Amino acid sequence: MKVIFLDVDGVLNSDEYFDKIKGLEINGIENNIDIEKIKLLKKAVVATGAKVVLSSSWRYTRNGKELKELLLKYGIQTDSTPFLGNERGNEIKQWLANHPDTEDYVILDDEIFDSYDDVLMEKLIKISNGNGKNFGEGLQPKDIETIINRLGRDKSTIVADIER
Repeated sequence: MKVIFLDVDGVLNSDEYFDKIKGLEINGIENNIDIEKIKLLKKAVVATGAKVVLSSSWRYTRNGKELKELLLKYGIQTDSTPFLGNERGNEIKQWLANHPDTEDYVILDDEIFDSYDDVLMEKLIKISNGNGKNFGEGLQPKDIETIINRLGRDKSTIVADIER
């Protein structure tokens, strides 16, 4: 199994998105999540066959349920890392220990946490330039290319491409 560990703020939203929707009446989770970023993520999921695991603090807030439903609406099923005192690196390591069938993974995050050791840092695809202060630019097409290059294409996707 391939896995994409997903942060939300600075990945599925951006400063540009919040500027764009400022003053608009947007209800629900789309007030905080850019659908275009979900569509980009979906491209990586389809291309690699990876499973998405929420590592964001959103996973244990009331917005987490809405987020999972929104991702599912776009065909992205999710799991979540366990809560271990908000130590993101340790939470990812615990999820991996509980899922020994994980063959490879990447971490999409706009921040670098103290609990990220050298192994996790090698798996990190740092998204955005907000560095935890702003949201930055969020997930970009270049990040999708990096995910696909690191995880590799899903064999069924390759076969479908050849048959077209």
